Amino acid sequence: MRLFPGGLSTKESDERKKLAMRYLDIIVEIPRGQVRTAELGMLREEFPPAPPHDDSNNMVRFDMRFPLTKPEDNPREIWFDHAIVHESSSSYVQDVLTFLDASNSNQPSSSPAFVKMRKKKERHYGALMAVTERLLAEHKLHFQPKFLFPIISSFGFLNEDMHKLMKLMVNRFKETQEGEPESDEGIAPSQVKGRYKVFLRNTICFALVKGLALAMNCQGSKGVLHPM
Repeated sequence: MRLFPGGLSTKESDERKKLAMRYLDIIVEIPRGQVRTAELGMLREEFPPAPPHDDSNNMVRFDMRFPLTKPEDNPREIWFDHAIVHESSSSYVQDVLTFLDASNSNQPSSSPAFVKMRKKKERHYGALMAVTERLLAEHKLHFQPKFLFPIISSFGFLNEDMHKLMKLMVNRFKETQEGEPESDEGIAPSQVKGRYKVFLRNTICFALVKGLALAMNCQGSKGVLHPM
């Protein structure tokens, strides 16, 4: 909590990353004993105070992790934290329109709304990710973490990480279907995969619409019913 709180600026995140790296340096370079204990004690005195425990915004936590099965000796794990951006909001709309009008090659998923949210996520998790990557490089983890920040807009556009996450989910589903016989309804496994992909997209779209309706209802917008 003292090293990896939320709501940090880029400078604050970098400072905490350096403290965490120094902590690991001491663990690696100094054998167990009084010297290491003393060094760690002095370093801890430089740690910033922990944020209030009742403030959930000051906690670094990912939305979910997806454990994969390969490679068997050191499987990958997908750690992700998603976000929804509203490019039609007053704080984004003009910058987004200017960006899209600037070039026909500019894509909505690269608009200022997506970029700003991506940078916010990177600041929030940057220090923790750097420490995790070092632990992985030093073979101190029994899994391979992969960090994704899937972002979807209120108009249904997806960023690259969202596409990657959906592909991983479809492939993982495919693995579970290998060797399975046709279903009682006569549907071949290959058809099941295709249907799963379609249903996954529909589920994400439905969740987006429901979330937007709930947000607008909470704001008291006229004509918006409470989503069931």
